[in-house]
Amino acid sequence: MTLRIEENISLAAHTTLHIGGVARYFVEVGTVEEVKEAARFAEQNALPLLVIGGGSNMLVADEGFAGLVILNRLAGREYHVVGDGTVELVCQSGEMLDTVVADSVAKGYWGLENLSAIPGTVGATPVQNVGAYGVEVSQLISQVAVYNLVTGESEIFSNDECDFAYRESFFKKEIGKNYFITAVHFILREDATPKIGYVDLQKKFGGTTPTLAEVREEVIKIRSQKFPDWHVLGTAGSFFKNPTIPRYEADRLHALYPELPQYEAGPGMVKISLGYVLDKLCGLKGYTKGNVGLYEAQALVLVNHGGATASEIKKFAMHIADLVFVKTKIVITPEVQFIKNK
Repeated sequence: MTLRIEENISLAAHTTLHIGGVARYFVEVGTVEEVKEAARFAEQNALPLLVIGGGSNMLVADEGFAGLVILNRLAGREYHVVGDGTVELVCQSGEMLDTVVADSVAKGYWGLENLSAIPGTVGATPVQNVGAYGVEVSQLISQVAVYNLVTGESEIFSNDECDFAYRESFFKKEIGKNYFITAVHFILREDATPKIGYVDLQKKFGGTTPTLAEVREEVIKIRSQKFPDWHVLGTAGSFFKNPTIPRYEADRLHALYPELPQYEAGPGMVKISLGYVLDKLCGLKGYTKGNVGLYEAQALVLVNHGGATASEIKKFAMHIADLVFVKTKIVITPEVQFIKNK
């Protein structure tokens, strides 16, 4: 087997922000054996590795990446009816998430429908603990299959071993980057189990039991109203995390801004709606500087209006964080991963 390893490939075409310099080496992999071969090439040439899928949650440095970029194209999915209404979906990591969601909905299996229309691959879901409209993949994942890029061994991570938290996981840590996710095991349900607690879904379906197709259709509609088409306007979706703060800080903010949405986030902790802060408290919806701005329909979404650089994006994000801190004394952090030149 011989991989087709290319040189000096622009990464801007492989990210939804449409930003990024050149990869010194670039390769597409469609099997675990090809992953192993790519890892051997990197080791033999002392190259750092960067694994990408849909490129939907990353900001690549303008200087590019002076190593080997592996584009994940592992494909295939299998459904196994376990019994008692439970279905296990084993999905290869290079599959596009929304294609998988559409397929599971068409088959009548509940669980993934609230994650409709999210760009990116299945392999990215455990890394970010991807979530939307009241559902996080950590609630659905039973295990994650990986290839250890350091030892050359295939391994299995249980849900607990993934160390999931809000938009966090073991795989997002420095040591976790030594693992190439090859497949994700999801636990789905045959019986109707709609998750419609999210306010916009509750407005639509409150008091009723929607079908799978209806939930997916409504989620797609909501996202289309809040998120731009990344094919047209460069974006990485929600650029910042909703901040989780101690209860006493939340009480302080509630006294100042009684309408600020707050959500329980574990013992003594509260999650704050950053979208509300940016829009209602800071007046930043649609705010633009140069080629970068916050989306006119959703202030939590940062957009590249065309021609923006990674440096420009980072400066703009820091500026927004400063404005939020001045208004609320909250420190906000990016959800998007910054990829440095190595």
